[in-house]
Amino acid sequence: MAGSPEQRYDVDAIKRANSLVALVSGEGIRLRPAGPGKWLGLCPFHPDRQPSFTVYEEDGHFHCFGCGAHGDAVDFVMRRENVGFAEACRRLGGMATAPRRDPSPVGAERRWERLSLEEQVVMNAAAAVYQHNLWRNQRALAYLAKRGLAEWVVRACGLGYADGRSLEAHLRRRCGLSVARDLGLLRGAGAGADGGPLRETLAGRIVVPELRGGGCIWFIGRGPQDTPAGPKYLALGGKRPILGQERAAGRREAFLCEGVFDWLTAVAWGLPAFSPCGTHLPAERLGFLAPARVVYGVLDADPAGKAAAARFAAVLGERWRPLLLPEGSDLGDLGRRPGGRQEFFRLLAAARAERGKEGQGG
Repeated sequence: MAGSPEQRYDVDAIKRANSLVALVSGEGIRLRPAGPGKWLGLCPFHPDRQPSFTVYEEDGHFHCFGCGAHGDAVDFVMRRENVGFAEACRRLGGMATAPRRDPSPVGAERRWERLSLEEQVVMNAAAAVYQHNLWRNQRALAYLAKRGLAEWVVRACGLGYADGRSLEAHLRRRCGLSVARDLGLLRGAGAGADGGPLRETLAGRIVVPELRGGGCIWFIGRGPQDTPAGPKYLALGGKRPILGQERAAGRREAFLCEGVFDWLTAVAWGLPAFSPCGTHLPAERLGFLAPARVVYGVLDADPAGKAAAARFAAVLGERWRPLLLPEGSDLGDLGRRPGGRQEFFRLLAAARAERGKEGQGG
């Protein structure tokens, strides 16, 4: 039906712009990891003494094994706030179908490498706001110092902090609110002077940008504590770019790091490193490694890291060299351990020497 809500709102775009994990956590529902891409908490829709409410991050849906509640971000707002479909879409920042800003086909996953000029301006503005806020937040700065990151690394990588209020105020003066909502930087309905409040998606988090050509194209955020109440990391939706790709592209040696702070540690140590911010990176996205003679893998020693190492070995062949870190450590751990840097470079020197011997034998 032409006048139906489904036709007046782009539900796929709304779901892409609103992380369900962030949405649920923002409502005060404490979630804990329950497996890869899975989060568990007390159900908000029935008296729940044993956590039965599960959020599946990969496809953005929830399911309660107690009361049977099931759905996506729109369904969650409809149930939580007792509103209809159209109002839930509006509160999540959905817009009635006018000409779309995003030229991608309906349902397509956002590609952050393909920002429009207007979108790039807003992303750069957000990066500047976050960077300004960081130097005013002592808790965030203390956490970065505890992780062993010097000031020059923080500045070189463009790290920032989302305080939850400055971004909206900055963009409201520059008419960038609707673009910021489309990008997922802000969520909520209040784009106009009489609208409700907008919320920063990454509020309360240290923000790590992906920088390309001097501009910011994407953000991932982490809470400034070792045991956060909600998800440890929260990223803007869509197809994640490779963090640090420009640092590794065209280099003869490259270092694949699993986590964000592993990557930051590698940058601090002068390594041409990149990170998929996880363990999955399709082969078709590895073309920037074509000049590399060797790719050192710096992955966690858990089952996910080991499985990823096997996948990369199958793709990269003899160029793949996993570095076995001390038991139970990742690169970020070594970065804040006395003597950790020296320990890593001893392992790297041994791996380089072993590769040299193999080359001579061939």
